[in-house]
This record gives sequence, C-alpha cells and structure tokens, in this order.
Amino acid sequence: MKIRNKFPPLSIHPTLWFSIIASILTGTLVEMMLIFSIVLIHELGHYLAAVHYGWKVRRIMLWMFGGVMETDEHVSKPLREECIITLAGPFQHVIIFILLISVQQLGWLNPSLLALGFQYNTTILLFNLLPIWPLDGGKLAFITLSTFLPFRKAHAYTIVSSILFISIILIVLLTSFSFILSTVLLFTFILWENRLEWKQRFYVFMRFLLKRFETEQVTKKVFPLVVTSDMRLIDVFSKFHRQYRHDIFIKDDWHVMDEATCLHIYFKLKQHQATIKEVSQGTQK
Repeated sequence: MKIRNKFPPLSIHPTLWFSIIASILTGTLVEMMLIFSIVLIHELGHYLAAVHYGWKVRRIMLWMFGGVMETDEHVSKPLREECIITLAGPFQHVIIFILLISVQQLGWLNPSLLALGFQYNTTILLFNLLPIWPLDGGKLAFITLSTFLPFRKAHAYTIVSSILFISIILIVLLTSFSFILSTVLLFTFILWENRLEWKQRFYVFMRFLLKRFETEQVTKKVFPLVVTSDMRLIDVFSKFHRQYRHDIFIKDDWHVMDEATCLHIYFKLKQHQATIKEVSQGTQK
C-alpha cells in the first residue's frame, strides 16, 4: 500500500501491517506506534541526506524494525556520499536518545514509556547495524568491500556473507528454548530478500554498467586493468571498480582501450560476445 506524500513516497511492507494488527489485538498499539516513529525518523535521516546530495529517491519501504530507501543512484555515486547517506539513518538514533534524555529531565512522559523508548531505540539501532543486506550494516560492509574490490565481486561477497550471518542467527534462535516467533519470522524474511538479491546479482551488475555507460565519469582516479586478448568484454567489465575510471591494457600488443569505448560497443553496438582483442582491432581500422 502506497502513502502518497509530498516527501517522500512511502510504502508499508506486509510485515509491518502484520505487526500493527498484532499490536491492536494484543493491546500494545502504543508500543507499536513508538517503534513506527523511530523507524520513520531513521529513514527520514537517509532521505534528507540523499536529498542533500541530489539523489533521486523512488520510495521508502517501511517494515518491522527497519526500512529501505529505494534509489538507483548508489551504483553511480561516490562511495563517500553513499557512506554518509547510510550513516545518516543510525545518526538519527543519537538525536532520539538526546530527545528522550531531555524529556526525561523535564518529566513530560510516563517513566515506563520513556524506558520503552530507550529500549526500542537501542534495539532498532543495533539491529540496523548488523552486517546483513539490506540493513545499514550490510550496506556499510558493501561500501567497505567496494573500496578495494571490483563492484561485481564486492556485491557477491556482501550477499554471501549476509546469508551466512543470517543462517547462523536463525540456527542460534531455533536451538534456543526461548526464541520469539516474530524474531525468527523477521530474519527468515530478510534471508528470503537476500536470496532474491543473489538471484538478481547479474541484473544489479548490468545496472551498474549501464549507469557507467549513461553517465560521464568525472573522477580523475585511473585504475589500469591488464587483460588477456581473448577476454570477453563482460569479463573485463567484471574487473571494474566503483571509484575509478579504467584504462584497459591488452597483454599481447599492449594496446590501450578506454572503458567508455568498450561500454559503447557493448551497449550501443550490442557486441555482447566480442573479445577485447576484436574490439581493439575494430577501433584501429
């Protein structure tokens, strides 16, 4: 269900609707609204930081104990911007802590409600910092890997490590005699999301390449790639890093190809099976 709003478009995931209905039936609506408010403030932090950098935000999806800001900009923007936007969400929890302490000092709210506020704010902050995709901790792990690994490899490693981490958590929860069903369902849902992300990893990689093809690379950082002449273009692209522009050196003749030409031949001329040597010979004619 979409909530049409001036800023930004919001969507509520079925897991959150389930939690809201459960809270009504169990008489814990106040607690649920407290969680919803903290999650909304968290996502607002991401959104305001994204707007500051001129990112286009498609929507914000809210679900139990978290949310996801959906944007296509992250594959083409500087890692520094993405890191700041990712950290802007957890930073909101620091502001919430300050507000709660201020309210506590003024005695404006019931102590039991304040205690819940501190508890939920801490829980949601720690949950979002877990190294699990697409939580903030998972995104920070992806950003860290992207600083020294090619995009395709960094993305794959992030999802694999995320799935392993979730699996360990689920095993621990299911072998515990006091596990909470809602927590198990939450991590099962995130595991399913990671499974979908893994299945779509080639699409994510192609979207990254298409963004590079459509957007002029303004970075002055150059990372030379040395490849063999029989390497296909798509395999050459698998070596591309996010924060660099690439000059491609062919081992046999050491002819240099720039990445813009290779991307043009792949996407515009649709020579999807061409090797780098064939592309090099074609450009020299």
